[in-house]
Amino acid sequence: MKKDAQGRCFGDAFDVEKIVLQVAELLKDKKAKDIIVLDLEDLTSITDYFILATVNSSVQTKALIRFIEEFMHQNKIKPISKNEGYDSPWVLLDYNYFIIHIFLKEGRDYYQLEKLWTDAPVVYSDKGGLL
Repeated sequence: MKKDAQGRCFGDAFDVEKIVLQVAELLKDKKAKDIIVLDLEDLTSITDYFILATVNSSVQTKALIRFIEEFMHQNKIKPISKNEGYDSPWVLLDYNYFIIHIFLKEGRDYYQLEKLWTDAPVVYSDKGGLL
């Protein structure tokens, strides 16, 4: 049974993979690009999933964060932490079991998180949807 950072049990009511895939689709619907979801559950204890996406501008970043926060609020999921500087080339939203990384193109090219986690299974890509 899954617990959040405050120790609350979610059990079947909190299907992490389902939420992660819904977030990926939300990002795609809102015109983020190069969306990829990596399954890190067997590779690290920091989180179960990374969601990575690229945006065109800090304005798009702010809009996406608003949509994500609204979606999470509807699902009663609170962030552990998040960036407040949306003009950064990399904005991170930490929801404990998954971390959302929103990059400007230059930030995505510079940090190359996918290369750090090449052994992580890809469970979603906007190039092919569910894998």
